[in-house]
Amino acid sequence: MAELPEVTPEYFRILVVRELRKAGFEVGDAGLRRRSELADPERGFVLELVVDLRIPGEGRRALVVCLRQNGPVRGEVIEAVRSALVDARADSGMVFSTADFAADALRAGQHAHIALLRVVDGRSAFDTNTWGPTGHYPAWLPAYLTQVVDQDGAGRVRYRLLAAGRPDLILDRVRPRPDDSPKG
Repeated sequence: MAELPEVTPEYFRILVVRELRKAGFEVGDAGLRRRSELADPERGFVLELVVDLRIPGEGRRALVVCLRQNGPVRGEVIEAVRSALVDARADSGMVFSTADFAADALRAGQHAHIALLRVVDGRSAFDTNTWGPTGHYPAWLPAYLTQVVDQDGAGRVRYRLLAAGRPDLILDRVRPRPDDSPKG
């Protein structure tokens, strides 16, 4: 079995642009806002990009935070992204992570309308879907794929592969829902 490529900051940037395009967005420049290394025990990095996204009839500026870390993403990270939207002049936020999201991060993401996306090994994702026989991988399979992470109606964690031509999988996470408006 071939080794997976290392997820470096540049690799992460390319992966994010590829996945957003696959979902159906026209992706403008993915400008670097910030990059920093994470201290032990996380031993990874955070990369913040500001990306212009368009679909027919709609455009938005997104703050995309890319995290490569060992431990789960916590709620305070999502709150920091929400707080950074104004400085980044962004109207949407997304967090792509190589790690799982803790329960408090899921709640914070839903409350703040921040899309949570997990970067997963393409072979593992292939094996857990019904695309073909386990252990037999097509040549087109990327090393990494992206899953949208949210909760179903019963509050259970749900992982769905970001599908081609389905920007709604992200937009449904970042748009406020009518039932979210303040009650008068």
